[in-house]
Amino acid sequence: MNSEIKQLEPKALWANFANLNAVPRASKKEEQVIQFIKDFGAKLNLETYEDEVGNVIIRKPATPGME
Repeated sequence: MNSEIKQLEPKALWANFANLNAVPRASKKEEQVIQFIKDFGAKLNLETYEDEVGNVIIRKPATPGME
């Protein structure tokens, strides 16, 4: 299935989706997927943090002139 997803366009988007989908994330055991998402944001040098209830937030500034 992941190989089929990675062939969809735009490839970069679907490759990221397939990588996320490959991370185990059973209910109440989301530690691995939380870390995956935090690492994803950090690799892009984006502000990335986890709030008090476990949501992961990634902030990307607007493109200049598109605020």
